[in-house]
Amino acid sequence: MTAYGAMPGAPAGPEHPEIPHPEHPEEPHPIEIPADMRAPAPIVPSTETIPEVAPSASPATQRTLPVIPSISEPPPSFEPRIVISISEYKGLCYTLQALTTSQSILTQ
Repeated sequence: MTAYGAMPGAPAGPEHPEIPHPEHPEEPHPIEIPADMRAPAPIVPSTETIPEVAPSASPATQRTLPVIPSISEPPPSFEPRIVISISEYKGLCYTLQALTTSQSILTQ
């Protein structure tokens, strides 16, 4: 077992005084594991051969999957994008909040 000590200059008391710390911590108690909870024995592979099953559909009725071409670049956005400063964004958020509040007052 490894013993741990406090760093020089560290507080000597408990780190969190609001959490109760017993003077004598309880010793760990041994736990009994019932026999039915033990790990199962490893499964030995069967020596029997598995019969092969014929495919249910004939090759003439099987469909091939469609080929989807890869996209080299993302599709164009439906809306144009613009760049704004964070202060302008915050101002727009404030304006939206004020308009939403005004609308909810008017609809009452």
